[in-house]
Amino acid sequence: MKAVTDTQDRDQQILSRLAKIEHKVDSIDQTSAFALRADEAKHLASVEKIFRKSKRRAQVYLAANGSRSVEEIAEHLGMKSPHVSRDLTALGSEGLLGLAESVGHRNIWSKKALDHTVRISRYLQKKFILASDGTPDTKKKKRRRR
Repeated sequence: MKAVTDTQDRDQQILSRLAKIEHKVDSIDQTSAFALRADEAKHLASVEKIFRKSKRRAQVYLAANGSRSVEEIAEHLGMKSPHVSRDLTALGSEGLLGLAESVGHRNIWSKKALDHTVRISRYLQKKFILASDGTPDTKKKKRRRR
């Protein structure tokens, strides 16, 4: 009986330590997010350099939602898979996307936490007049510049 109690105590100590570590990691994440947002303009300038005038790359980025494969993104956006694959790879090398899952030949891409912190998706939606899934936003009309 004592062995069971010792095991439970040890397990409880481990769980308690894990909870403290998780709390510290969350705190660090929140602190980092606020620091990044303080320099948001500088970070968005970097995002601007990555996307330039490439609406297609912005669409691919927005469509990478962590559940679509390369082929599904291409079909969703009406694009060719090699073009989508090239943009996904480029965005991955820039640190904006990562492989969420890879099953056989099916690679699933997703945005990194940085997207939420720096508000990259919102920025791209506004700049290129796109919906959150990368499709054209038909609700908003592009303003004509004079």
